[in-house]
Amino acid sequence: MAKHHPSSSGAGDVLRLLDALGVPPDEDVYISLLRECADAAEVALVHAHITARRSHGGLPLPVANRVLLSYAACGDIGAARRVFDEMPARNGMAWAAMVSAYSDVCSHHEAMRLFAHMCRKTLLLHSDCYSHAIVTVLRSCTRAGELRLGEQVHALVIKKGRLCGDIGSSLVQLYCENRGLHRSARRVLKRMMQDHCLEPVPEAAWTSLITACHRDGLLNEGIGVFRDMASSGAPRSSFSLSSILAVFAESESQGCCGRQVHADAIKRGVDTNQFVGSGLVHMYAKQGRMADATRAFEAIGGKPDAACWSALAMAYARGGRYREATRVMYQMKAAGMHPSTEMADAVRLACFR
Repeated sequence: MAKHHPSSSGAGDVLRLLDALGVPPDEDVYISLLRECADAAEVALVHAHITARRSHGGLPLPVANRVLLSYAACGDIGAARRVFDEMPARNGMAWAAMVSAYSDVCSHHEAMRLFAHMCRKTLLLHSDCYSHAIVTVLRSCTRAGELRLGEQVHALVIKKGRLCGDIGSSLVQLYCENRGLHRSARRVLKRMMQDHCLEPVPEAAWTSLITACHRDGLLNEGIGVFRDMASSGAPRSSFSLSSILAVFAESESQGCCGRQVHADAIKRGVDTNQFVGSGLVHMYAKQGRMADATRAFEAIGGKPDAACWSALAMAYARGGRYREATRVMYQMKAAGMHPSTEMADAVRLACFR
């Protein structure tokens, strides 16, 4: 009968070698091995080895935290929670890691319940670990539509310290995802600027609000947010520039501002970006400036994606220029991309006008 050998793994091989040499691993070795584990089975192997060598008491806190993090990273939330529950004492890292683990697997209500329990158990809500937990629970509130709890977390943040960085961005995102709460999001941005944080207001916070304004048809408000962003000196990348271009494309009286954004994109070297390029094509086409739209398309670096081709073809189609729209559609096919049904229908409709 064939002898069954345990499955080989990097961590397992190291531990077997150390056992054969009679060298007991210390905490640093265990932590290093846990960082390199590829799956939950390998984490369990190291965990079992640690437990077997502990004759009394629980795992040392740094090791327990690393075991918890490793299980969570491998998606074994049940094992991570068992480690968490067995810890005789927990620090901020343990709480934050467990809250984040639940949120990462979309167990948002579990993340919220654990965060509430964390707040009752400790008052040290100013460390980096707790900041991470706050960002995580705000993300869960946003995804689960739990606005009321998000507002309570907002109040907790105001009570405990300054509103800045990722926490502020997460609050802006929370309010932006709930229609009609743009003013709340703007108040968060204003507070972030007033708190004089060491870092500027993150670009993601500005962009979330601009995108929400565009979604809800509040074009002038979105433009105002972008102007505040520019005057604050916040960094502007293809992420925010493509968002404001979508607003300018829908605005009937902001053609000059759109061209200024184009100039800013050129200055920052992102005018050749696929998303910015598509935004420029769409904006100029909506303004009837097809020559500028074509130049923006031709300036896109590398191989234009389907969105860029569609933006140009749809622009020609909406303007009744069916020959150009048809030409772009065939060029798109020649480039190895297939026009969408919407694009093909728009071109056909233009041909019958």
